[in-house]
Amino acid sequence: MRRRWSLTSRKRIKGKSMNIKHSPKLLIGVFAIMFAVIVLSSQWLTGFRADLTENGLYTLSDGTRSILESLDQPVTLKLYFSDKATTQLPALRTYAQRVEELLQEYESLANGKITLEKIDPEPFSEAEDEAALAGLQGVPVGARGDEVYFGLVARNESGAEEVIPFMQPDREAFLEYELTRLISSLSRTEQPVVGIYSSIEINGGFDYMSRQQRPAWSILQYIEEGFDVKWIEDKASKIEGVDVLLLIAPMNLSDELQFAIDQYVMAGGSTVVFLDPYSEVASSMGGMPSVQRADLDKLLTAWGIRLRPETFVTDFENSMVVGVGQSRTAVRHVGLLGMKPGSLDNDDIILNSLESLNFSSAGILDAVEGASSRVEPLIQTSTQSQPRQSELLLELHDPQTLLNGFAPTGERYTLAARLTGPATTAFEDGIEIEVVKDDADPDAEGSDDSSASPGDAKPEQSIETRKLEPEYTESENIRVLVVSDTDFLSDRLWVQVQNFFGQQIVTPWADNGSFLVNSLEHMSGHPDLIEIRSQGRFNRPFERVEALRREAEERFLAQQELLEDELKNTEDKLIQLEQLRDEGDGALFTAEQEAELEKFQEEKLKIRKQLRDVQHQLDQDIEDLGTQLKLINILLIPALICLLLLFNVARKRLAMG
Repeated sequence: MRRRWSLTSRKRIKGKSMNIKHSPKLLIGVFAIMFAVIVLSSQWLTGFRADLTENGLYTLSDGTRSILESLDQPVTLKLYFSDKATTQLPALRTYAQRVEELLQEYESLANGKITLEKIDPEPFSEAEDEAALAGLQGVPVGARGDEVYFGLVARNESGAEEVIPFMQPDREAFLEYELTRLISSLSRTEQPVVGIYSSIEINGGFDYMSRQQRPAWSILQYIEEGFDVKWIEDKASKIEGVDVLLLIAPMNLSDELQFAIDQYVMAGGSTVVFLDPYSEVASSMGGMPSVQRADLDKLLTAWGIRLRPETFVTDFENSMVVGVGQSRTAVRHVGLLGMKPGSLDNDDIILNSLESLNFSSAGILDAVEGASSRVEPLIQTSTQSQPRQSELLLELHDPQTLLNGFAPTGERYTLAARLTGPATTAFEDGIEIEVVKDDADPDAEGSDDSSASPGDAKPEQSIETRKLEPEYTESENIRVLVVSDTDFLSDRLWVQVQNFFGQQIVTPWADNGSFLVNSLEHMSGHPDLIEIRSQGRFNRPFERVEALRREAEERFLAQQELLEDELKNTEDKLIQLEQLRDEGDGALFTAEQEAELEKFQEEKLKIRKQLRDVQHQLDQDIEDLGTQLKLINILLIPALICLLLLFNVARKRLAMG
């Protein structure tokens, strides 16, 4: 055995020396092959990407591919990036490369309808002048203050132009949507029209309390990016020329407008409605706290749904933590809800890829029994929910007080629903309206001017009553989407507005705006962009940690209520003993009374200590989980690697011997 092993070893050593002898030629051949592969791949594999992310965050959606393949006219894209001026900004250069590669992929998928040009607008060059004239935003950097440009200009054959002034890296999650929306807007001749009616000033207005001008809601900026907006008047008796109707906080609507909405829906018009049992925004605008209710009882009943009156929903599982007081103490607000994917109908195209929707004092939607339409819940609370009276919100200073008497019912409540199927008009007998008639002209017909009112009649005019009969008494398939919260669209629940080099930059931190625009696009018949929005959002919550925190808070709440009751009883008994001392003109207690007083004082201190101990235990489970993860990373993983190496060494030795 030894002799054979020796001979075999010699042969192996000899073979190795022969390989070493011929190694220079081999190395040259390997380097030549590598060089050829690099050159060929740079030519043939440009733009090739392998997306290994869990949800395909870097893969173009079907909506983008569909839009690119069906472009009506060629589009030229000019990407302005200050390449030489950003040599000291590696993060921006990396993002610029990401944008360029994505645009190259757009170009390759558009069947020759997209032409991409990359331009470096160097200081004092004609390219820099072109960038500035196109509306791109230059950002000064460096000691000399040279302006850096990173924007996109898109132009079609007709001369229409769309511009992204500065491509912000923190909006990378919305990159594909913004690029596709920009290209899509140039390929169509006109934008869909959204008809908006709102009882609150979402378009800005004067605040008489602060004597300042209120800005328009950021949601309007989102809408105007992809739609033309038409404002609906309160006296309108007919709605026409709109692709989708949007109703926000519809309060105290005239009969004419309700009739117009009814006929629009019966005629097949798409409608999105935001209702509320307690509109916090409307209440704040009114000055004095009051239950500002937005509803359409008569129309909703005809459509097959109702808003539960004077009721809002609390939900412990989906509740958010807010800061209260000057110290910003963190407390849980069961009326302020952050709905995660588990509460959303993820199979619905409107909710596709949305991750966070925030509600405040939202209402409850119920299907009307016996209605012919179909009610499909889109967003629902968890089973840890309870309906509460809206009056509780009038004097709510500490959100934690909503936990007093909180008793989950085990039911899930609907916050948003889609209505489809057959329905009948809510105005079967029509309505009567007052119109102004010109008596000077006996042949003149009454005017339907929606702005006219009885107080506007001139001496030679008179008021007459006219009946409007419904043209459409039923619909085979209505298209209505109802949401039970109007505060859902207010800035405080989904965006952060910042001043960026003199411009107001709106940065979403929730998907409320995406939900509305998704709804409008889908309801207006333009669903291609829906699959794109909100892709690439990288916020991955610690679901296990959140679950542990909620469980700990539930235990803490139960123990806290019990101990606080005991503490209150003890303090009441102490007060009674102190009152006896006062009534006795300062006389000394008997020995038994002194012992009882001392006992109650000790009991009070004991209970307060138990309360502190319970509070300290609140995060113990989370700390234990962190410790376990640290132990796994520090000890278990290295130990497994060592065992694997030892096993591999032992296996080789067994194979050799």
